[in-house]
Amino acid sequence: MDATKNNDTNNFLNIEHLDSILNKHNSNFIWLLVATILSCGWIIYLTYYNSRNIGFILTRIINRLYKDGYIHIGSFSFSVLSGKVMFREVYFINQDMSIRIQDGFLIFRWWKMYNPKQKQHDPKAETRLYVTVNGFEFHVYNRTDLYARLQETFGLEPTLLTPKDEEKGQEDRNETLENVNIQAESPDPTSSWRSLIPVIKVNISTGRLAFGNHHLPQTLCVNFEDAFLTYATKPPSCHLDQFMHIVKGSLENVRVMLVPSPRYLGLQNDEPPRLMGEGFVVMQSNDVDIYYYQDEPGLVPAEQESTEEVETSSEGDQLQDLPPCWGLDIVCGKGTDFNYGPWADRQRDCLWKFFLPADYQPMKVTEVSQPGKPRQIQAFELRMNIIADATIDLLFTKNRETNAIHVNVGAGSYLEVNIPMTVGEDGYSPTIKGQLLHVDTTSSMQYRTLLEAEMLAFHVIVGYPRVWNMPQSWQCEIEVYKATYHFIYAQKNFFTDLIKDWASDSAPDIYSFVPYSWKFKILFHQFEMIWAANQHNWIDCSTKQQENVYLAACGETLNIDFTLPFNEFVPTTCHTRFSLKAEDTDMRLSLPECHPSRYPLLTLAKDYQNIKLPPDMFMSGENQGAPPPKPTKSRWRNITHAEAGWVDCWSVPNFLLIIDYTWHPIYPQKADEQLKQSLSEMEESMLSALRPPEHPSVPHNAPPHYTSTSASAAHSRVATDPSELPPDRLHVEMEMSPDSQILLYGPLLRTLISIKCSITEGLNIYDNNLMHIFWLL
Repeated sequence: MDATKNNDTNNFLNIEHLDSILNKHNSNFIWLLVATILSCGWIIYLTYYNSRNIGFILTRIINRLYKDGYIHIGSFSFSVLSGKVMFREVYFINQDMSIRIQDGFLIFRWWKMYNPKQKQHDPKAETRLYVTVNGFEFHVYNRTDLYARLQETFGLEPTLLTPKDEEKGQEDRNETLENVNIQAESPDPTSSWRSLIPVIKVNISTGRLAFGNHHLPQTLCVNFEDAFLTYATKPPSCHLDQFMHIVKGSLENVRVMLVPSPRYLGLQNDEPPRLMGEGFVVMQSNDVDIYYYQDEPGLVPAEQESTEEVETSSEGDQLQDLPPCWGLDIVCGKGTDFNYGPWADRQRDCLWKFFLPADYQPMKVTEVSQPGKPRQIQAFELRMNIIADATIDLLFTKNRETNAIHVNVGAGSYLEVNIPMTVGEDGYSPTIKGQLLHVDTTSSMQYRTLLEAEMLAFHVIVGYPRVWNMPQSWQCEIEVYKATYHFIYAQKNFFTDLIKDWASDSAPDIYSFVPYSWKFKILFHQFEMIWAANQHNWIDCSTKQQENVYLAACGETLNIDFTLPFNEFVPTTCHTRFSLKAEDTDMRLSLPECHPSRYPLLTLAKDYQNIKLPPDMFMSGENQGAPPPKPTKSRWRNITHAEAGWVDCWSVPNFLLIIDYTWHPIYPQKADEQLKQSLSEMEESMLSALRPPEHPSVPHNAPPHYTSTSASAAHSRVATDPSELPPDRLHVEMEMSPDSQILLYGPLLRTLISIKCSITEGLNIYDNNLMHIFWLL
């Protein structure tokens, strides 16, 4: 049996026998079948497995050569004929950030004719490189180099980077500075890769930028659906620099959000005032255009060369010797919304402290670049323009109830931020300025109307000294044009809740205390201040035909200056001085249709408005021959028109009000001191002020410490009595020009009494603080 099997095997392996079998059974069909099977297998391999195997091989080779992170390529394929390179599941991960790309491709148009004599740095040149990316994600979650320097600065044991890595990094930085002349671009256009690829176009579908980690309660995310970007170079802004990098493009459906961090290690006690989708939306817009520019610094010319150039160059060329430019322009289109508030500011502070921690070291003065060294960029400029109507919401909470200040702004509003990149002898001073056009502000109160203005301009200057705990100076200038503000006393509580939510409730800490002062200057041009002055502070909040009595102060200019000093740590008293100066001010009164005195008031004003005492009756005999004053020109009015039933009651050409306010601040108690108290002690401390004073007799057999303990308890109860505390002081000075004229009507006196009663009742209920000064103003 075994011999038979061996013979069959030998016959099958015999070539002559195999050839006879193929000839007998039509060998062409069999070879076709084998070729078809092999071709299908090869096609399947090329389609599904070749790119993945190439990606696997590239991943192993790259990670073996690159040690500062991990790079993963899921699949990789290319086509020489079409100049196309395709990739999928590309990851780059290191200890500070990660970049993830779901899939994409790039096309290099090698068939385009290369012209070495083409214009250098031409942003309108032909595109040879085209990149398309789908599912792009850029995530920053750490600052290892920065925290390694902090460990070295504070003398801590290095745990992030080894000393060898530190020395290697320092050597690399020194080598880069020494070889800056080698990196300078050659004047020959053909020696740079930019002559071959002058313009690069990038299309991103569904992108995301994230900043945060599991140590932070919130992660800042920037999401967009489509982005169309173009990178190019153009001539620099100064002839001393090499060229300017520019990236321009448009983004669709942009959303800047604060999203809860997954796997957060702490407790989420601070809830956002409003959730919109995944988290709290800080900014969103349907379309955003960006323009990023940065000069490639050139070398500082030698002194002799610069002197010769100054002598031979024209005045226009000398004006072009500006420092290298660096900035970002953002243009927001339709559907632009901004949301901010105390909660969002607290999350911003957490992100800022983690990614930009303070080293508490004096800043060094930036040295002036020497000849032969690269020129310095002086500042980073950020500009944001709004070319369509937008909304701004200021959100805060009280007792888990969301309150809001809603602001509508018109097209043409802008914001500019200047961040210095150099430090002088006095430190550095960032600036923020901008303007809001056609401002319409409402609140979430039942009486919604708040502010209407044609334009609101602001300018903030911050002075940071070189030493971190030296006094800082913050200056804020606000100019409002053609403004109409609506007052009710309930707004005092509304803004007090906003300030309490924004202010820190932690105990003062001397280790983190930084002295600073806020200087405010508010200037109104053509204003109306309208106060709802109903009896018993009753306000009609209906949207149409409100039955309210209004008292308005209208004028041409109003200047308010005051300073909020925070220069001392836990001072016993704080002092603030408010100065209010108004020119060409009138007081007007308006009664509703249902008021019984409306028509008698209008009749009196119509019949007797011209019967006024002439100004010369108030002058001395020597000055009676002076010419009469010139007639006043028509003044701007928005709501307080005479045709709408407003009556002039008081006219003051010049008005000055000075308020000096000294108060005793109340500081929050430390949390550890509160925890040390037992429940009985906390109950006793809270109820001691409500109980009547007791004077029990001391028993004969009482212990020696009985009297001292009772005395200290009685002293603590007396100290908490508000009537025994030192008073706050309010000093008011008022000055009016002598040619002030007032017309006393009965409804005017009742209106003034109603305003006085509403303020007095509020002062009796609430503790004195700065908000009372604002409402007195």
